[in-house]
Amino acid sequence: MVHHMFDVIIEKIREHVALSDDEAALFSTYLEIRKLRKNQLLVEPPYPASAEFFVTKGCLRHYFLDESGVEHTTAFAMEGWWMTDLQSFFTGAPSKYHVEAMEEGEVIKLRKEGKEEMFRKIPALNIYFRILYQNAIISQNERILNVLSTTADERYLRFIKKYPALENRVPQYLIASYLGITPEFLSKVKTRIAAKKS
Repeated sequence: MVHHMFDVIIEKIREHVALSDDEAALFSTYLEIRKLRKNQLLVEPPYPASAEFFVTKGCLRHYFLDESGVEHTTAFAMEGWWMTDLQSFFTGAPSKYHVEAMEEGEVIKLRKEGKEEMFRKIPALNIYFRILYQNAIISQNERILNVLSTTADERYLRFIKKYPALENRVPQYLIASYLGITPEFLSKVKTRIAAKKS
């Protein structure tokens, strides 16, 4: 029987692939529970990203610092989502991104080391993670297109549709950072959208 701590991740995986109880129990031996403090970094340049993190409680932020030291938020991950610096994770190169806990919380950590062995023993997980990475690529491409071809108003509306629980959970300046606009401009966008609805 799989320990209840991992029930949430097993259920999530079973939404995509069939996983027997024996496979789930074996998978759980590759996992670690990690409690998080607010602002704790899970991935930090220049160290390579050596693990992926499944959020069971709290919210993570993925961002980079430009040469001027300005933070640019590229993604959020809430409960049931995975996050790491995928490029660094796959290549072993130094990470360019930070992954930070925005709240006190908890993640399930899956180390890169041993993952190939895990795939050989549990082929269904190979399919699951392939689906996960395909979705990540699609999401990243959509985000690039949105940034290049949509207005700030449209990006904000897409944001609250994609992350409906986040608007009241994270500071507005981080939402503005994700949208590629200033907090002041985000305030104007919200005022404009509210006026259209009234």
